[in-house]
Amino acid sequence: MTFRKFSKRAIITSLFLGILLAGSVAFAWWTAGGSGTGYAKAASASPLTTVDVSASTTNDLYPGGDGTLTIQIHNPNTYQVTVNSITPTGPGTSGVPACTAANTVTMPSAITGQTIVIPAGNDSAVLTYPGAVHMNLGAGPDNSCQGLTFSIPVSLTGVNS
Repeated sequence: MTFRKFSKRAIITSLFLGILLAGSVAFAWWTAGGSGTGYAKAASASPLTTVDVSASTTNDLYPGGDGTLTIQIHNPNTYQVTVNSITPTGPGTSGVPACTAANTVTMPSAITGQTIVIPAGNDSAVLTYPGAVHMNLGAGPDNSCQGLTFSIPVSLTGVNS
């Protein structure tokens, strides 16, 4: 009978110690914590560029007349960009000094309120704006300006979208 009591006592003690040990491990698991540092690196935005900015017309551009602005905008970023304004930064140039010096062709005002989405990853969009350029009178163009294509310098404003 002593052996039985010892075995029973040993079993109960072992069971109690097992429960106590399991409870300690569970308590340690529930209260475990720690700290560390994560990081992320912000990319630098690349500017939108114009591949081709030129005044071209479906009809002849003549002194006092308006023409069409055709512009190809290139997005080199890894995210898409929404262009919201195109602003002229100077008069049109043509490679013929007499036609450039007199501010012969201008883009009179900014084109605003745009929502032109240019996809990510070196993609481009071609935009056409009828009547956006004007051939001025006054000091005006001479015959050497006939048939020329004028490049219009612009500034682009956009947001990532």
